[in-house]
Amino acid sequence: MRDISSQAQAALLSGRCRIRTLLKASPDGDDPFCIWDDNGSISFGGDVYVGKPRRFTIESSGSSADFSIRNLTVNLSGIDPQAVALVDGAQWSQRPILVQRAIIAINQPKVLNIIPEFAGFMDQIEWDEDVDGTSILKLTCESTSREYSRVGTRTTSDADQRERDSSDGILSFAQSAVSTTIDWGAAPQSPPKQSSGGIAGFLSKIF
Repeated sequence: MRDISSQAQAALLSGRCRIRTLLKASPDGDDPFCIWDDNGSISFGGDVYVGKPRRFTIESSGSSADFSIRNLTVNLSGIDPQAVALVDGAQWSQRPILVQRAIIAINQPKVLNIIPEFAGFMDQIEWDEDVDGTSILKLTCESTSREYSRVGTRTTSDADQRERDSSDGILSFAQSAVSTTIDWGAAPQSPPKQSSGGIAGFLSKIF
């Protein structure tokens, strides 16, 4: 459940607010690349987001059953050759990226609430040259939830555990435990023999 402040809830109900996107990419060895889709600059969490209205769009795909975003595509337009050179010289692959939504008041411009929307890793970058000499960057990202669906090859067996640690025999009884009968409570006892009377008892003595 997302935690939204009372001020942000009131602004949403009254319609007196704007929803803006904050994007933070962290290439290896460089300062974070922080932009948002409005004019001017905004500071949050120790980072300054530079305004780039109508310069980037975000597309999500592959949502899972819990409504989390598995994949994200960021499209950046109007990138000049100098910026292209900076991107080419940085290590972007498998570096973190964060997308957040900001609820901003209209009557008194200030950030009322920040809602995290996507956290993951940058995977691939593609370039397309535009007619005006600038470039369009397409950044494909993967969510951190990709780790949740990984399936390992380990098994609950003594042989597998011995490969990890030859002196660890904690699972040496794992196989026999599957077919072992466990008696709950008192130990089971055979029912007492009942004496037979009458003709049946007489016949049992003879035969």
